[in-house]
Amino acid sequence: MARALAKTRKRYTPLDLAYSSSVSGALNQNYDASYQTYDPDRGLVPLEILFTVRATDPKKVINPGVINSKLTDVKWYENVVDEAHNITDSNTAYVIDRNGNSDSRGKITVKKNTPLEGVVLIFTARYTDPRNGKVINVNETISLGVTVSTDEPLRVKVGYPYGQVVDPTENRDIIEVDNILYRGDSEYEGSIYRWLKKEGGDYTGIDEGDNGITGAYTGKLKVPCATVGKRMDLRCVTDVLPDLVGVNLVSKKMISDDWNALSAGVSTPGEDVDGKYWTIDALGLYNAFNKGKDDVFGGKIKYKPNQRYRFSVKWKLQGEQEHAGLILIIKYTDGSNKSISIPSNQISVNVSSLVTDKGKTIDRIVSTYGINTYLVNLYDIQLVEYHGENLVDVGSKQKLVNSSFIHKFSSSPSKNYSVRFDKSETIEASGVTSRSFQIYDKTASARVSNIANVNDGEVGMIIVNDGIDPSHEFGVVAYAKQGLGGGSSKFYNIMLVEGEYTDETMPAYTPAGDEFVPAIADGGERWQESTSRAITTDHVLSTQYPKCNTEIVAPSMILDDTSLFEASVVMHSSRGDIANPQLFWSFPWKDKTGAIFARGSKVFIKEEQFENDEFDYSVDPVEGLDEAKWAANFNGIDQVLRNDNPVGIVPWGDGSVRTHVVEFIATAIHDGDLAMLVQISGELSSGFRGFGFAILKNGKMQYRVGGVAGEFPTSLVREGTIDILPGKLYRVEVDINLDGTFKARVNGQEDALVTRGGANYSSAFIGIGGMASVNFFTGKILRYIIHDATSSVYHEWDFQPTNGDRANMLKNKNTRGEVNGNSPLAPRNVPEIDNIDPENGFFVTI
Repeated sequence: MARALAKTRKRYTPLDLAYSSSVSGALNQNYDASYQTYDPDRGLVPLEILFTVRATDPKKVINPGVINSKLTDVKWYENVVDEAHNITDSNTAYVIDRNGNSDSRGKITVKKNTPLEGVVLIFTARYTDPRNGKVINVNETISLGVTVSTDEPLRVKVGYPYGQVVDPTENRDIIEVDNILYRGDSEYEGSIYRWLKKEGGDYTGIDEGDNGITGAYTGKLKVPCATVGKRMDLRCVTDVLPDLVGVNLVSKKMISDDWNALSAGVSTPGEDVDGKYWTIDALGLYNAFNKGKDDVFGGKIKYKPNQRYRFSVKWKLQGEQEHAGLILIIKYTDGSNKSISIPSNQISVNVSSLVTDKGKTIDRIVSTYGINTYLVNLYDIQLVEYHGENLVDVGSKQKLVNSSFIHKFSSSPSKNYSVRFDKSETIEASGVTSRSFQIYDKTASARVSNIANVNDGEVGMIIVNDGIDPSHEFGVVAYAKQGLGGGSSKFYNIMLVEGEYTDETMPAYTPAGDEFVPAIADGGERWQESTSRAITTDHVLSTQYPKCNTEIVAPSMILDDTSLFEASVVMHSSRGDIANPQLFWSFPWKDKTGAIFARGSKVFIKEEQFENDEFDYSVDPVEGLDEAKWAANFNGIDQVLRNDNPVGIVPWGDGSVRTHVVEFIATAIHDGDLAMLVQISGELSSGFRGFGFAILKNGKMQYRVGGVAGEFPTSLVREGTIDILPGKLYRVEVDINLDGTFKARVNGQEDALVTRGGANYSSAFIGIGGMASVNFFTGKILRYIIHDATSSVYHEWDFQPTNGDRANMLKNKNTRGEVNGNSPLAPRNVPEIDNIDPENGFFVTI
């Protein structure tokens, strides 16, 4: 009798883990902002935290009780569970009991004071179930907070990307690092920000737009993911103005970002002969802010009680209309209001201003409209504190003078004048310690007042002489030393008013009448050095690729008559499959000997690579494109692939069809009519033939074919219908027949072609010249190939290293090994290979 075998396995119910915390000391501290002290001070009275872990077995296989002594891999983290935030034994601000074989195992002693934004401590450990050897994860958190003991302290609230780590494969382009200065619970309107980046061992200021970084003078720095690299050390110095005089309280971000965040299209950037502007949809703005009931600046501006303000707008209508356009209304706390509006016939740039009423307090600023027929071009806007009329000609914030008038008038001055400035600099005439002012009679070429010598921060009085001729032209003159003809000086925040004042009674600074001052949030300049209240905060961004599994997608068996088959790579991560892994990894393919036979995320394996009907191969992805990223970066170079006159070579011929292939990534669609990708032309005895790729400003492809007159219609210009989006990889293939007709495919999909008219291609772009009107492509051209009628490669131009060798990556790689003609296919103005900066390479995606 045969035996029947069976196997029985024990199955245990999961253990129940229970946690309890014991705290010795205060989880919350009090912070006195005036004296910058903590109570209690953990440097004197440390905080102890212990999570006691108990295990309970419902089946009572093991005895219940505290299991701390049996915990392994005990760790504590600040805010985020990653290596950057792991509290190690070298961190003297903490002490962790890792080694004790007791119930206190895992206890943490905190010796540092909690930052004002608070901190979350995270406890992790492992416990091995003695019944079956399975590992159970232990995880608990506890928050430490701070209570500020003064009503309005200044403090920074910071925000990072999660864990300060950038995953390049995430579907995002920008990391925003917040470093906002608060007074109490509100963002402080007098904040000044300066962002710096560590280069070498020093921190240097970031210029706005540097490597695509924006917000260098704001509390929100926006960093493109691609610029982070392996690590980026940032520092933000946050300072405060001593007061808000002369500061524009309206930032561009309020207009460009905040308005459109509520309703897209309310504010659209543009530029004309009058400068840069925002096109404002008055009706859209009205609706976005609760039909004119809510503050158009989102309540971000804190208005001082009984403070007067000057509100100025530089604008024009796009066309005349029956009624006024955009109307901006200042609402006072007592229910009254005051407004400015753009006149119905204002189609040239004009400045509208109002000064708020004395003794009134602004509650909010709202909008409405008279009629919405034409949009409004808004060139500038500002709201500044008003402390009296500043008589300085435009430029009082920074005024450069050289014995010149700072205020002109054509009648007898009825009053004396007082002048003051916050700071001055001598441009010429060394040794000057004060600045001088007086009234000058231009008609009589004579001085008609005393000379007022003024130092920084002092008030100087100019007293008009008696007996002057009121019909003459006068002006207040400023210069850097006694007597006319003195050196040049620059004044900051210069205030000139009628009347006699002292240091105590002189009005505070107000910008000159038509002077538009940049908001501090927009990087407006200021001369003050950092004060003792400046707060410095360091931030770190780093790049970390996700852990992935690599899979080769290829047939396991192929038919004996197959000469070429495709294999590709798929990357699987914990977040799912990585889209376009070729953007982030290099893929060297190896045969069984370990030799690299191809590179790329997709390869074609040839029949001759088989041995005994088998072919063993593998792919080892290189994280971060350590090899492939050396391909040349053509961004910013006057570039287009050209082949102007290769004698004896034509873009098609020698058969019925020639195929052109270009692979590229567009970074942005050009603002001009088109952006050239490729232009190639050839010469027959009777003239030129040519072909070109371009991207139109509407994001569609344009294909142009040019030929010899009489052969076929020379105006073969066709527009595609498939959208070309920035940041994506495209492979465009075009098959051209001898009669000039052609078909196009974009990423394997046939591109429906439409006729839009256009110039004769041969006269516009073929041959010598004709390139002056062409906008050059600002993306990345990865490969350009021409196939002949038999589909063999005629030209192959790829911008990749060959087997890791970068020396030849800018050379033609056609199978013939040479390019005939006296003007080979080449990017225009590409630097010598030795001068290409490796750090400016781009990621090859094929």
